Amino acid sequence: MIQLKPLLQFDFWFNLEPMALTPTFERFFFIFFGVMVIFGAVARIMARHKKDDRLLLQVYRQIGRMFLTMGVLGLLIFFFTFEEIQFFGARFWFLIWGIGLIVWIVMIILAAKKIPQKREEYAKAKEGDQYLPFKNSEAFLF
Repeated sequence: MIQLKPLLQFDFWFNLEPMALTPTFERFFFIFFGVMVIFGAVARIMARHKKDDRLLLQVYRQIGRMFLTMGVLGLLIFFFTFEEIQFFGARFWFLIWGIGLIVWIVMIILAAKKIPQKREEYAKAKEGDQYLPFKNSEAFLF
């Protein structure tokens, strides 16, 4: 059974000579970070094919960038942990990685919540632009 009590201790996270990972956790971390890289690639491909909605396209790009970046960083940290390199394989890197992931997810959620407001602003600008000499207000989005 997995003990969660050590996760709450300071020495668990900041010990520069931690115990090696068990084979189960090694497989789990490798598969988890590999799946993140695959999800990132899929999100980037979806963003490339989503040409009709530019606001949603930006969210897909952010999601793809997040998954790719965090997956590759996770694999790098996992490599250092697997090879038992003291400083770069320390557990606090996983903690920093997790905090970074949470912050990035919150930023994406906040950006996604602003999409209806941006669409409304775009519609108002397009409505007002019908009397101006240029044809479309695509410049408003960027």
